[in-house]
Amino acid sequence: MLDQPKAIRNAAKAIIVRNNNLLALAKQDSQGRYYLLPGGGQNHGETLKQALLRECLEEIGAEVEIGKLLFVREFIGNTYVHEALDEDEKKWLKNFHSIDFIFACRVSENYIPKNGTSPDGGQQHVEWLSIAKLNEYRIFPSPLKHLLMNQLNGDVYLGDVN
Repeated sequence: MLDQPKAIRNAAKAIIVRNNNLLALAKQDSQGRYYLLPGGGQNHGETLKQALLRECLEEIGAEVEIGKLLFVREFIGNTYVHEALDEDEKKWLKNFHSIDFIFACRVSENYIPKNGTSPDGGQQHVEWLSIAKLNEYRIFPSPLKHLLMNQLNGDVYLGDVN
């Protein structure tokens, strides 16, 4: 009997920039603090924009205005399995394949970073990061550092990147 292929997960993510700062979720792992864009998995029957609106309320406690699609990022977890990971992390990565649709978004001018109603697993807090200092942070997907620091000039499809 052949193994059934694993499902590919669609996700919607937000790039929220204000006053040359990027809004990001702070998380922690064995290597220290790292940052992710707000957003997450699309549910069956939900559009990408509906998923992004829901995820932003859950993670950053804010309604967002969704703009244009900036990037499509693929993440094939098996590519990133390495010896430093524990066995649970390795197993999870080997079975994870996601396609992230990354949109330009805005929050209200009076938004103060805070966790939303249902923060992402392991989410510590929400933080504005200076775009000029993005090289000082562990941010995933990592190509965003270069793209944001260079005014988003690049291809829409980022490929399989971590």
